[in-house]
Amino acid sequence: MKKMIFSVLGVALLSGSLSTPVLAREMQKFGYVNPERVYTETKQAQHIEHMLQKEFGAQQKQLQALEKQGLQLQQQLQSSKLSSKQRKQKEKQLLDLSRKYRMAAAKLGEEYNLRRNEEFAALQRNAQSIIEDIAKKDDYDLIIQEAVYVSRQYDITDRVIKALDKLK
Repeated sequence: MKKMIFSVLGVALLSGSLSTPVLAREMQKFGYVNPERVYTETKQAQHIEHMLQKEFGAQQKQLQALEKQGLQLQQQLQSSKLSSKQRKQKEKQLLDLSRKYRMAAAKLGEEYNLRRNEEFAALQRNAQSIIEDIAKKDDYDLIIQEAVYVSRQYDITDRVIKALDKLK
């Protein structure tokens, strides 16, 4: 009889100790932040994009003008009204224009990306700080920013966006 009581008691204790991790897992709090939305939907991100458009707008217009010139030269080359000498001259102009366009486009792309990365680094720091504040305040165990799939119940992106928008 004593053996039976001890074995029942042992099973009860064992099952209780095994269920404790299950209960602990249920009490953990997880969150997810969609960084793409943070970098597109916040007021700060929209301000950065607007500022960069203003800063690089003139260079973009110059590129468009070069592209338009190139299209006009191509149309002239396609017409049969050019002499052999004129054709060679237009081909040389088109080649030079094409080279100039590629160089200007590469320079613009490099400068634009550098400035964009600088500006978005500040946004990223602000977002990181807000995410950490939310995690500490609401006792999150884990907040992730990259995932293949996340249930909506864990998505705290809207909270992060609202908090960022209050900063500016």
